Amino acid sequence: MHLVKRHSGFTLIEVVVSLALLATMSVMAYQALAVVLDTNERSRQQLAAQAKLQRAWSIIGRDLWHLRNRSFSDGLGQIELPYQTDSSDFGVRFSRGGGPMLAANPTGVSRVYYSLNNEDQLLRTTWAITDSPRDSDGSVRVLLDGVEEVLFEQLTDDGYSANWPPLDAGASAALPRMIRVSIALQDGGQTSRLYPGVSSD
Repeated sequence: MHLVKRHSGFTLIEVVVSLALLATMSVMAYQALAVVLDTNERSRQQLAAQAKLQRAWSIIGRDLWHLRNRSFSDGLGQIELPYQTDSSDFGVRFSRGGGPMLAANPTGVSRVYYSLNNEDQLLRTTWAITDSPRDSDGSVRVLLDGVEEVLFEQLTDDGYSANWPPLDAGASAALPRMIRVSIALQDGGQTSRLYPGVSSD
């Protein structure tokens, strides 16, 4: 009687098939992980952008709620109105109270200037009311990046206008009664806020 000895183990074909399956599963697992990581990164960027936008709105809101009927010398012999817009390009300048009363600025009133630069950034520049924007660079802060358009509209007798003061305004129109601010971002996002109750009193 002859006994046949059986060899245990995998054949070459079985090993190749197993390695191919393992490679396929590894690629699929990596792709799934890459999708999850990419989704998380986009979510993080969106949350960061939203947080920055909300901070910008908070700063704009505080500035407008602290408007002051205080004229401002531009350092060139001209007096700027308490609130005025640039007629040629976006920009709005106004006097803001509620700041710290320091030795260099005992009134706590400052001059605020909102503008857009060539890098599509919304800038907020401030000076102490005793300084001049023509003689000082002021304190510049970037509020938002990737800004397509910013629009400050002031309520007039004929509706909202981007120009202030109105051409037919008298001394009583030193400050607008209501301001509507709209921000359009390059990623397609658009938001606006309405700030009522501003008076020249």
